[in-house]
Amino acid sequence: MKTKNLAPNSLTREEFVAAIENMAGEVWEFHNRWGFGSGMFRGSNSASVIRERTAILDEEVRELADAVASQNDRDTADEAADVLFVAIGHVESLGRLGIDAVARVATKNAHKAETTHAIRPDTGKLLPIEGKPHKWT
Repeated sequence: MKTKNLAPNSLTREEFVAAIENMAGEVWEFHNRWGFGSGMFRGSNSASVIRERTAILDEEVRELADAVASQNDRDTADEAADVLFVAIGHVESLGRLGIDAVARVATKNAHKAETTHAIRPDTGKLLPIEGKPHKWT
């Protein structure tokens, strides 16, 4: 993967956050309406919950790959959003454990800095500069 020139966001923070907040609300409503929510998994461990939902995410990722191959911008964007919808659904399905994980991951990523992380040129992934050499090969 060729690393592209980096650029600031093209959307405002407010419109991006509002869109994601709206989607999260719609996931909650969808789960509640259809009985897919975290309540159906009460007493289950996170691995079993995600294992049960994996086929849904796998299908959405395949549809995203097909859209990318078709080079249709709108279909690709829609399928990327479908992947996000299902991923948010995974988090909601985990209940409190999922919400706590969202907070941990957000905090972890907020602390990444140019002094501690760098972009791997061939994949574009942000990785720690030290401590995980296997991820750089």
